[in-house]
Amino acid sequence: MFSQKHLYKILQFPKHLQVSLTSLLKLGLASADQVAAVTGKARAVESSYLNQLVVMRIVQKEHRGRTVFFQVDLEALDW
Repeated sequence: MFSQKHLYKILQFPKHLQVSLTSLLKLGLASADQVAAVTGKARAVESSYLNQLVVMRIVQKEHRGRTVFFQVDLEALDW
């Protein structure tokens, strides 16, 4: 469950990653195209931001065919 503790952790990220992360939280499991539609950014830019979050181990990446889906790992925000 999303808590205030998680919110405080998200606020420590740079603004561009905060927007991507909160949009992904709203969508649940989503592709970069879907997140870009919510944020209004280009898909390539959003994909880059989401991959940065994957490297930071905040977001999990899952391949389904040619489409890549991203999902927030709330346990990773418990650091």
